[in-house]
Amino acid sequence: MRGRSVSEGIRFAASVASDPSGVVILWKAVTGGKAVGCLPSAAAVPELLHAAGLLPIALESVADRSRWSGRIDAWMEGDWTKAGNLEEALDRIEALAEWAGKAAGRPASESAVWKSIRAYATRQSLLTSLDERCAREPEFLTPEERRDIAHAGTFLPPEAHSRLLSSILGIDPEPAGAEGEKGDPLLVLARRMM
Repeated sequence: MRGRSVSEGIRFAASVASDPSGVVILWKAVTGGKAVGCLPSAAAVPELLHAAGLLPIALESVADRSRWSGRIDAWMEGDWTKAGNLEEALDRIEALAEWAGKAAGRPASESAVWKSIRAYATRQSLLTSLDERCAREPEFLTPEERRDIAHAGTFLPPEAHSRLLSSILGIDPEPAGAEGEKGDPLLVLARRMM
């Protein structure tokens, strides 16, 4: 028997997954922020977009662009995934940070980047916990429910998706620490691109 918070979380995730434009429009109205459509190879570092106050939406293909016309404020394209060495990776991260600042109308502060790194790490930790629970208890969620819950994270800020995951799992997550939270967070992100 599912508890109320699990059932409500599953329904909310299904509604977001089936009609994501509504939640994106609501987020933009509430925050005054902008949504950025990220094509697959461009979605490697959503933390920088999030830190600048943008809502990164990872789209599956170029064909999704027409479906999101009028709801996306900026498009991020190009290959931002892998770099051959640290210098190249840092150059790409710095270019992306500059692009995000221009798209948002303000640059991301160092503390905002660290906060964003932590938010995405917390969300990833909760997704891992969800996978582990589904493996231990196959009856906990149907495959479609699991897919909707994960897919909802494409359209929600990481903090909101983490709250959804926490309510479904019935746990209070420990905020994930960011690796080496001293120094330059752009360097941490650059190392991840290698």
